[in-house]
Amino acid sequence: MVIPSSSTEISLLKDINGDGHPDLVMGIGGVVSWAEPNPADPTAAWVVHAVSGPRGATAHGVGVGDVNGDGRPDILTATGWYEQPAKGSPQETWTFHEEAFGTPQGGAEMAVYDVNGDGLADVVTALNAHGFGLAWFEQKRDSAGKISFEQHMIMNDFSSRNAGGVTFTELHGSTSADIDGDGIADFIVGKRYWSHEDSYTDPDPHGAPVLYWYRTVRNKNAPGGAEFVPELIHNQSGAGSQVLAVDLNGDHAVDVAVSTNRGTFIFWGTPRRK
Repeated sequence: MVIPSSSTEISLLKDINGDGHPDLVMGIGGVVSWAEPNPADPTAAWVVHAVSGPRGATAHGVGVGDVNGDGRPDILTATGWYEQPAKGSPQETWTFHEEAFGTPQGGAEMAVYDVNGDGLADVVTALNAHGFGLAWFEQKRDSAGKISFEQHMIMNDFSSRNAGGVTFTELHGSTSADIDGDGIADFIVGKRYWSHEDSYTDPDPHGAPVLYWYRTVRNKNAPGGAEFVPELIHNQSGAGSQVLAVDLNGDHAVDVAVSTNRGTFIFWGTPRRK
């Protein structure tokens, strides 16, 4: 037994304390938390650290990344981001910075990287795991260094003009990786088909179970200095609750794996020609 329960529909394995080993990030009983194994007893329950107070965790939308550039990973939810205190700080829970990263329930795994090349970490995320919305949030800083975010929509609903003319719902699974090898992370996201079975609990339940990667393109003429270009990976797989994007076979190309109610799929990336 690692932890007794989780109150988030996704969990992330990220190195939170900088020891070179992955930790588990999730909500436990509504509290944003991270847990680490006991190296003296690998079979023991993991040591849990509370990041937020009660009702801090949202069921959808979890991310890890260094938002403020202090070298320590922060934790994000649909309602804002939690700033990791300095090592050795007596502070128990982390400082919360409210930000509407969801509408309102949040999406899937949230990505943190410099989208437009201005040296500041931005956020890319689905807005609603059981509805519409994909956006990136451009980090801004005022003269005092205070951080805020400006939202730029990538994909809204069917009434909107969306990037590449692509619109789909239920963005429940996502991740980020440099798919095209240009040194800039891209965003991989798909539709979770029939999240609530054959019903209209979610919009467009019979829409194609698509899986896309959105190519991050820095463009000074685009709002915020960047745009996202959708590239179709597959239209019969979709994404479940999470997406894996890593080099599985050691050929130096990113592969994408999903497991859904349509099956389990691996999409092999093509190595770039030198």
